[in-house]
Amino acid sequence: MNLLPRVLALQLLLLIVTAIAVLVACGSEESPPAVAAAPTQTAAPPTATAAPPTVEPGPTSTPRPSPTPMPMMPTQTPAPRPTATPAPAVIGTPAPPSVLADQVFKTLQELTEEYSPRESATDQELEAAQHLRGRLSELGYDTSLQEFTVTLPVAKVELVLPTGDAPDPPRTVPISTSIHGIATGLLTDVGRAFEDDIPAEGLEGRVALIERGDITFEEKVKRVADSGAVGAVIYNNERGLFFGRFANQPSIPAVAVSQTDGRELIELVEQGDLGATVSVGDETSPSRNVIADSRGATGSDPPRRVIIGAHYDTVPNTEGASDNGSGVSAVLTIAEHIADRSYPFNVRIILFGAEEIGLFGSRHYVENMSPEEIDNTIAMLNFDAFGSGRTLQMAGDVQLTTEATRIGNSLGVDPGTFSEEPWGRLGGASDHAPFRLAGIPVMFLISDDISRINSPADEIRHINPEMLGRAAEIGILMLEWLGEEN
Repeated sequence: MNLLPRVLALQLLLLIVTAIAVLVACGSEESPPAVAAAPTQTAAPPTATAAPPTVEPGPTSTPRPSPTPMPMMPTQTPAPRPTATPAPAVIGTPAPPSVLADQVFKTLQELTEEYSPRESATDQELEAAQHLRGRLSELGYDTSLQEFTVTLPVAKVELVLPTGDAPDPPRTVPISTSIHGIATGLLTDVGRAFEDDIPAEGLEGRVALIERGDITFEEKVKRVADSGAVGAVIYNNERGLFFGRFANQPSIPAVAVSQTDGRELIELVEQGDLGATVSVGDETSPSRNVIADSRGATGSDPPRRVIIGAHYDTVPNTEGASDNGSGVSAVLTIAEHIADRSYPFNVRIILFGAEEIGLFGSRHYVENMSPEEIDNTIAMLNFDAFGSGRTLQMAGDVQLTTEATRIGNSLGVDPGTFSEEPWGRLGGASDHAPFRLAGIPVMFLISDDISRINSPADEIRHINPEMLGRAAEIGILMLEWLGEEN
């Protein structure tokens, strides 16, 4: 069959389709929209430094004028953005880029490079708190540090070789939290502490080294204690540390170590008698919240207030770029852009300490609020771990999350709303929880990707700057909405 005529015809058809597509594209750029045009505005004369565009609603919502314009963006060259998780595809007209993304990312870059890690209730956390207080003071806020103490169970394992040398101790987690004390003896490997694993002569005066798995911690430790062991070290049967608890506390101190440390301990035991001292007790350390108040008077005592919060501490050995450098950087950016604005309430910025080890900072703050302060707190907006992923998510008071969703949609993002009960993973996982329990309306902003938090992989190279900027924009516009409603 001669295919030439058909090929020529197909090529001609493709040329016609291409030409039509080009004409349509040109027409869509130059033709006026089908809806009524907005009133023509006279362009402002050029100035030496132009203000950035204000946060405007997207094309799918009716624009609402801001009470005051968004302040001028910094004029310095923004830090280079990392390669981030791509944002979700948008059907139709793509959303404009966030006007605050570069500013929030630059703040995050400074925080992670100069103040990471910021381990809870340590000198690292203190240095970060002093830096953050200084930043807020420079913006014109009245600042203070709210001190509190953190009491936590701690555990140690100290080792002594037959030579008298002391190897580096393993990182240890207490699992017998109500049994405090010190136990010293020769470390003895008993496998997983089945009955057949216990030596026939027993474990009198020894410290049992036990592998996690198959049977409960409680059964393992009770068995070695009944055989005369004075302490127990349980090592993980998979990578990393583990955090366990006993239903019924054992009669001897027991601690947990990682799989890697456990295997190293076995090697040392096989080389000869290895002395071990296991200790479990409580340790009290100082921490602090960074508090900053806008200077505008609200005419009430105590003042009506909206709280913007984020925790600034991290777990050990991490940049904490998403958890929670993202929240801190967004809150600092919000603070800068609202510093000269007036609302019918006071805005209080709180950067909480010691969140990672039990919400200590936010619980201390709420426990010290008077009933009048609680009644006069309009809302608490909490920003935590939204640095990477594809979309923003939120939980909280229905009225707050509904408005935040509307704002998000107007900016071109699609935040998921989680306001129904029970809250599941979003309910008590961050610093909004104590405020909610006190009856204060809350909103919690997070992202759909928290896979790297609390790990060394929580690095700035995984950050999506657009999500940082959108979170800050949502916070600013939520304050404007709250100002109109109150």
